[in-house]
Amino acid sequence: MGGSLSCRRPLSVSPQSYPTLQLHVFGLAGSGKHSIVRFLKYGVPVLDAKRDDVEVDMQWITHRKVRMLLWVSEHTAQKEVANATDVARALVCVVDGSDPDKLAAARDYLFTQLQETTGTPNLLILLNKCDKHSFVFLEEAHDALNLDQIRDRHVRIYACSAATGEGIREALDWLCSKFHLQNGIYVSRKGEQNSYQPHIFADTM
Repeated sequence: MGGSLSCRRPLSVSPQSYPTLQLHVFGLAGSGKHSIVRFLKYGVPVLDAKRDDVEVDMQWITHRKVRMLLWVSEHTAQKEVANATDVARALVCVVDGSDPDKLAAARDYLFTQLQETTGTPNLLILLNKCDKHSFVFLEEAHDALNLDQIRDRHVRIYACSAATGEGIREALDWLCSKFHLQNGIYVSRKGEQNSYQPHIFADTM
């Protein structure tokens, strides 16, 4: 799928002739963010793929005819992802929903990222691993992550599974709906409160 880019090498994103929506994808180690990116890249769950096929600074995908550039990082490599917080139009935080004990750490990490990205008004939370028996209730995760305290952004939390693909495309649909094209650039829409999508979680209770 093309050459790899080292996350230790400075990157630059040249102006694109085609409109591009840039997203910063992050999460704690083990949250499943790379597996989710694989699903978006290949169109099917690819959990047995080599890690280095997506474990690079950025990945190009197309979702519903929207061209996207995903900047992928985790807390141990955050500062090595050049320009991620400067160019991203939205944040995608991947959280391991199968381990309630990790929610507090995920919350703290999320709020640290929010402090560094004041110019990105759209935040998508992907509560991953809804195929696991230990998966938490969506409402429980919503409260544990203190999402009601985030008042300066559009926030939505979706249950999803990188193992099955459930919920991932629906979540991206919502994120795309928060933007419109203006002079060839994706601009954020305004006017939606924070919320969660319980219907995606219903089949996993």
